[in-house]
Amino acid sequence: MKPGPSPARIWAAPLTILGLVLASPLLLLATPLAPLAALWGDLLLLGGWVLLVLVLLGRLTQSSSRPLGFLERGLRAWVARFAPTPEALWLQWARQAHDPSLGHWYLERASRTGHPEALFQEGLAWLEGGLGPGGVMLGVERLKRAAEAGHAEAAFRLAEALRTGHGCARDAADAERWYRRSAAAGCGCAAAWLGHAYACGDGVAPDPEEARRWTEAAVRLEPHPPLRHSPLRHDAAPEDPLVRLQGAAMGGLEAAADRFLALRLGPGLLLLATALLAGAFLFTVGAFFWAGSSQLHHLPLLMLAIPLLVLAGQAWHLRREGPARGRGRLRKKAEGGDAEACFRLALAHRQGGQGYLRDDLTAVLWFRRAAEAGHPGAMQALAEAYRGGHGVVRDPRAAAQWEEAARATRDQLSAPSVR
Repeated sequence: MKPGPSPARIWAAPLTILGLVLASPLLLLATPLAPLAALWGDLLLLGGWVLLVLVLLGRLTQSSSRPLGFLERGLRAWVARFAPTPEALWLQWARQAHDPSLGHWYLERASRTGHPEALFQEGLAWLEGGLGPGGVMLGVERLKRAAEAGHAEAAFRLAEALRTGHGCARDAADAERWYRRSAAAGCGCAAAWLGHAYACGDGVAPDPEEARRWTEAAVRLEPHPPLRHSPLRHDAAPEDPLVRLQGAAMGGLEAAADRFLALRLGPGLLLLATALLAGAFLFTVGAFFWAGSSQLHHLPLLMLAIPLLVLAGQAWHLRREGPARGRGRLRKKAEGGDAEACFRLALAHRQGGQGYLRDDLTAVLWFRRAAEAGHPGAMQALAEAYRGGHGVVRDPRAAAQWEEAARATRDQLSAPSVR
């Protein structure tokens, strides 16, 4: 399989064009239209400042949704315009998305291209998303569109749905037709099922000759690749570069704040800096309105004051939390094997916020460590993860096993109090 272009090449040309479009009006500074160019420059600075404040406010308030989700969607839509295969790019971003709503939006944009693989992947997301009968029916509809376009595995999944009545009415004859189309397109699982069905009379009339023919076809198609799962699972998805960049930047700021607060003079200097920034901000606002500056001479200081105040508030939050009682201690206790700490750390990663990146896979790993240490709440959470496919492949049997283990552990813990 030919490797796709590198992320640098994917983003370089669109971002360069976007930068030229935004900066080109500044070339008018040496012309009679200089006032308009200067106004455009001020608007660019103001827009960048507003975006920065929104990001920092989102982090400060521990917002569960991305404040700049609309900007991210617009930026990715712009980049996809220049991609040779935009459906592949949308699918890649869907696999990397840490926000389920963004992941579904990326899949929808991919399926709009009409590409069979994109339709198939969106169908899997609806089928396995735990969204109820409506989601399953929509998933079957997407699979049918992909199968009609020649997608082998989509035809097999559609045949399975028609045979079992999962998300559609049961129709054995139609199921056989789609099994045949899938096998003819190279799906070994479909050929193997047809061999079994004709040999045992499962949904079709027994026919030894047909059974032999399809069994031989299944052998020729070996090895059969495993059936795929929804791209919105994070079991093996690579990390999104934008999310990694944001996490690295905020992690560096928070680490610097922790080191600063660990100093003896840290809290006092923090209060002094906050007071100075507040005074500078109030002075700037007062001077701005008092002087009635029409050329925005004080805009740079205004742009600097509010983000610094937000950063000071974040540092104060860290100071109030205390390094000895905060995230570092919780992770240290969890790594030491404390079941309750593992459970709380898993909850933090599942919910996101408070300095933790939302990551279902990491949450499941910590839930498992807590469950293996005997924590009933973690066992129940692990059962819910397996039932809904959050961070793991959906497995009703494993969900039932962990749910039974949680029930038995609770009964065992409550037995002494009953006696």
